[in-house]
Amino acid sequence: MNATPELAVTLVSGLPRAGKTTVACALTGASPGARFESVQGADVVDAHELVARLADHLLALVEAGQRGDVVVELPPSCEPAEIALMLEALFAGDHGAGSGAALREVITVARAADIRRLLFREGQELPGDGYDTSEQLAGQLEFATAVVLTGTEACGDQQLREIHGLLTKLNPTAAITTLGTATRLRRRRDPSRTLAADLGQRMGWALELAGRAGPPTTLDAVSTLVFRDPRPFHPERLAKVVADCLEPEDVGLILRSRGLVRLASRPDRVGSWTSAGGVLAINPTSMTSWDVDSPIGQELVIIGRHLRPDRIARTLRAALLGDDELIAGPMEWASYVDSFPAWQIEHDH
Repeated sequence: MNATPELAVTLVSGLPRAGKTTVACALTGASPGARFESVQGADVVDAHELVARLADHLLALVEAGQRGDVVVELPPSCEPAEIALMLEALFAGDHGAGSGAALREVITVARAADIRRLLFREGQELPGDGYDTSEQLAGQLEFATAVVLTGTEACGDQQLREIHGLLTKLNPTAAITTLGTATRLRRRRDPSRTLAADLGQRMGWALELAGRAGPPTTLDAVSTLVFRDPRPFHPERLAKVVADCLEPEDVGLILRSRGLVRLASRPDRVGSWTSAGGVLAINPTSMTSWDVDSPIGQELVIIGRHLRPDRIARTLRAALLGDDELIAGPMEWASYVDSFPAWQIEHDH
């Protein structure tokens, strides 16, 4: 096994107009002999195919004798967590012997205006703001070793403090810097064969659920709430709560929420709850109800500004099954009105 990887890979992600090309080039120029790679324009390629091509290319560089740093700019639609985890698995090789390549950094470049618009829900949507754009931004921010903020000069002091408070809650271990100081990231850490796996466990919501986030704090009006309950949600009441009862004037401004949920009408599968800004999705996970690691009920982490924890908890509890409904069992639950989109379950063959 290679003691030290010869090729240290930095992934740079961000939305359009965030400035990630500038950051990627700055990182390349700050490291003598570093190589710049861009997979821009590859948005239509399946993520697995993209990663396979990228890994083949990077490993070919190792075989050709390339050493040092490679900075890879990812397409805006790429999920850095998905890309990094798959790359790490491919770098490990079939027998975990190591390939000579490893990740050094996963950097997100984000415009302050995008964070304010998409997560704080300020201003009007811009061309290109699709249904998934808020989720893309939040995912990029919470899965990163460093966040480079751009366009900060257009924000007021309080707005910037709130952004920093949100970033600290989303990603407590990430370095937060600006374009002018981004080059300092180039030798901040050694490449690691487990960087992506470690990042997955260090996201703010994961630390909260694991009880490793430390005591509750409020940072510039941004705080976190953990909601747990063993009972499943009644789908019709939950849909009403989502549609009518989680507005900022009622519960505070919810900026991001993630976790695992159970719907009574879908008792065989654990759902993934994820929201960013005003966008919420409840999708299936790979976990079935009988999996050892599956939660018994709800495990949600809610991050927001001026949150009202007691009101949020009461609102969510009102959507849970009552005692009589719980006793009625799954056959009765199957008759409940369920307006959430059907889950497309991928089966392994």
